[in-house]
Amino acid sequence: MRMWKSWIVTSKDLAVFKKNRYVLYSLIALPVIIGVLMPVIYVFALGAQVSKLSQAQLLVGADQIANLVSTLLVFIPAVLPSIIASYSFVGEKIERSLEPLLATPTTDSELLLGKSLAAFIPCIGVTYLAAAISLVILDVWSFTTLGFLMLPNAYWVVIMGLLAPLACVMSVEANVIVSSRVNDIRAAQQIGGLVVLPLIFLVVFAISGATETNILLGLAVAVALAVTDVVLFFVAKATFQREEILTKWK
Repeated sequence: MRMWKSWIVTSKDLAVFKKNRYVLYSLIALPVIIGVLMPVIYVFALGAQVSKLSQAQLLVGADQIANLVSTLLVFIPAVLPSIIASYSFVGEKIERSLEPLLATPTTDSELLLGKSLAAFIPCIGVTYLAAAISLVILDVWSFTTLGFLMLPNAYWVVIMGLLAPLACVMSVEANVIVSSRVNDIRAAQQIGGLVVLPLIFLVVFAISGATETNILLGLAVAVALAVTDVVLFFVAKATFQREEILTKWK
């Protein structure tokens, strides 16, 4: 596989995304909501109860907020690719650039990798930016109120180090596959968005479970995501047929 060929495809898609307001607004809105607004709301809500809670209750509440915010961050790399990766091939058709793209001297693997990187790079980038902002917000509050830094803890490291990139890869691969099979961007986004459903139960455990339990659960989910990523990679290679796409979409 020639990486420079894949990077040409990636660079071209990134340039297109920069001009697409819908994509840009999505890359801004979701990280702001999850990485900024949600932590601020949670700390203000808990801060309003400081005088009514014991120290032990306050620590439990702070731990739950840290786990919940950490878990919610996974939704950024899981959801955003359904918006960006869905443009991978459907967008090419709408802009009438699909046939020239598929006719380029690149292998299927190089083309798929280039398309995947174009979705992965901005999604994981804004995820880590949102994570850094939320970490600062929670740590400033916890240091001034509790006298210690809430984050990063072990669960946050598992989320940011394993779950976020693995969830992003899974979502990108799934949405690229969907985008190569359907003809409508909205349909691609709706179908691709289904990949986030298995992650919802993580939120429930993040609220109700202890940090140690959440760590074990996070590691188990990371293993499941890694296996899914490998399976989707081979599915993408097996199902991607440029001749069929050209014939179907002409």
